[in-house]
Amino acid sequence: MQLVACQIDIAWEDKPENQRRVRQLLENVDIEPGGLIVLPEMFDTGFSMNVAATAQGPERESECFLQELAAEHGAAVLGGVVTLQGDGRGANEAVAFAPDGRLLVRYRKMQPFSMSGEDRHYPAGDAPALFQWQGMTIAPFICYDLRFPELFRSAVDLGAELFTVIACWPAVRSEHWVRLLQARAIENLAFALGCNRCGSEPDLSFDGRSAAFDHLGRNLFEADAGPQVLTCHVDIDALRSWRDKFPALRDRRRNPSV
Repeated sequence: MQLVACQIDIAWEDKPENQRRVRQLLENVDIEPGGLIVLPEMFDTGFSMNVAATAQGPERESECFLQELAAEHGAAVLGGVVTLQGDGRGANEAVAFAPDGRLLVRYRKMQPFSMSGEDRHYPAGDAPALFQWQGMTIAPFICYDLRFPELFRSAVDLGAELFTVIACWPAVRSEHWVRLLQARAIENLAFALGCNRCGSEPDLSFDGRSAAFDHLGRNLFEADAGPQVLTCHVDIDALRSWRDKFPALRDRRRNPSV
């Protein structure tokens, strides 16, 4: 299956402009039917605590855009959106759509970034969410989730074979971003794709470095600091064969005593 990471410079709280930038980046990319296109966290607003600006309206304009992209490219599309909750707060979510418009998954970030006050504006989700695409079991995660390996292991226990991590991960900690993606792949015998943003917002800068790793921790691609689209192919049969041959997941102790 082809994986496609769309690393964009997100215009602050400007949904129409960011949707235009995504289309522009993807227009000359050879996207294979049945692939998976991945966009960053809060892809059309940036990581703002202003829920009035980030949340979708009743027409769910961000999700409609993802559905349109999926139909245009004949591929599944996954990206970060915000859904308004009844108490005025937002849900920081990863959603994916099939080319026929079907919702494949809706996952709420389980680890809001407390240093930014995200937990006050976007309450946490409570469980992984998995979906099937092209015969592969996929678990989406969002940004700060990456620092919590237990979340990924719980997804593997449910059958996950590919992790997608969408993010607005700042440049000051970008080495952590790449190494933790690689670690999540190695320790879980899984594919890991991280799609980050680039550019800047009022208080932070971002150097991209969207990356993908295979089940052996081998780098499949890594972006530089500019807007770009990167692609790779993953072989699910190779992953499953490795899991059969190398028993790390079977050998682990569940709930070991201290």
